[in-house]
Amino acid sequence: MDIALLYDDEIEKRQHLNAIQMLSKDLEIPMDMVSQLYEVALGELRQNAKVKDFLIVFVSRRVREMIKKMAVRGEFQKN
Repeated sequence: MDIALLYDDEIEKRQHLNAIQMLSKDLEIPMDMVSQLYEVALGELRQNAKVKDFLIVFVSRRVREMIKKMAVRGEFQKN
């Protein structure tokens, strides 16, 4: 998905970037990796979202779940 289509405006973009930074810090994972996973999840969830107010919460939760599953399968290791 085109990154320009993920955000309606600069404010929304900054809010999502802040969420990516927090996830990166909390999970001790490089920001570029979190960003890739976040943008995939955001693109998927945004398609069906009628109300976007809680997308950050749902996308962040999905990214955490994705990383947890990857770690369990041995596909991911922290720094």
